[in-house]
Amino acid sequence: MTMERIKGRGGREQATSSGIRTRSRERCFLCGTPGTTVYQRLRDRIFGAPGEWSLKKCPAKDCGLVWLDPMPTEQDILMAYQDYYTHRGEGAPKSPSLRRQVSHFWDRCYLYHKYGSVAGIAPAWAWLLGLYRSLQPMKKAALDFNAMYLPVKREGRLLEVGSGGGDNLRTLQDIGWVVEGVDFDPKAVETARRKGLHVRQGILEEQQYPDEYFDAVTMSHLVEHVHDPLQLLRECRRVLRPGGRLVVVTPNIASVGHRLFSAAWLPLDPPRHLHLFSPRALFSLADRAGFQNKRVFTTIREAGNVFMASRNIKRSGRYVWGSVQPRLLKKAAKGMAVMEWVYLVFSPLAGEELVLVAEK
Repeated sequence: MTMERIKGRGGREQATSSGIRTRSRERCFLCGTPGTTVYQRLRDRIFGAPGEWSLKKCPAKDCGLVWLDPMPTEQDILMAYQDYYTHRGEGAPKSPSLRRQVSHFWDRCYLYHKYGSVAGIAPAWAWLLGLYRSLQPMKKAALDFNAMYLPVKREGRLLEVGSGGGDNLRTLQDIGWVVEGVDFDPKAVETARRKGLHVRQGILEEQQYPDEYFDAVTMSHLVEHVHDPLQLLRECRRVLRPGGRLVVVTPNIASVGHRLFSAAWLPLDPPRHLHLFSPRALFSLADRAGFQNKRVFTTIREAGNVFMASRNIKRSGRYVWGSVQPRLLKKAAKGMAVMEWVYLVFSPLAGEELVLVAEK
């Protein structure tokens, strides 16, 4: 489960008819500017959590953070995850077809070529197949994400915060990292452990890792779920070695998809997404947490899926997670992703996913 529960600050606690207690959050936690309301009375369009929710936006030009106001309390936020996708069982593993095995080998060649491998199993000619993958924008975006945009370091320790079922953690282990994960969801932790991965249950602060213990800390679609993102990044910095890298992946509130679908944009995801970041806001967050050499960019990795789901929400007010979509819609979604990829040439910070890479 990609959720890290950390205590935050807010206004007076309020009871609601939904049963989820809330606190007012009138000001941007990054710059203190009073927010302006952008959406009202939004419902959970995916997993059916109770309540109606409003979103505010920081009007400061160098910020643009969006957040829930009022915001679920730390004690009651779990009520929004009762039917979350990470609570659903995984099907029995299937034997990969020959075509899938070949595709998997090409993927590995790309990863070894671009990010390296300490395993020493990349043949000298692998860069040719890796080059082929680099010419496929959607596939390249997915593979770069799998490597968490990090060159492999020999005997490097990597921590994934919000490691979920461990799929991405296992990929990072396969290409050479010494990996460890932490996740709040006991079912997700159990799934990851069945894959032979070292994953702890709980929140990051509870683990009491030693200072300067990891070479890299990664988190994918987690920071938007926490009440106090600044405290989370400060804890990440504490456990990183000097020169260690932090990688954060989160939805981009300044994306093409949000401009196109507005209130129906899938990653708004009320009430689970407490904060939604613009490129400037994410950069500011890392700066306040004390990171250096910060780089923020966007990708099209989830563009197709976001388009399909947002279209469903706009038309019917709902999206059933994991539902089979019409073939024509899938093709249209791929086309939209390619169009977004072209658009990024002219507006590079408009992709659906926002990525921060920073150093301690």
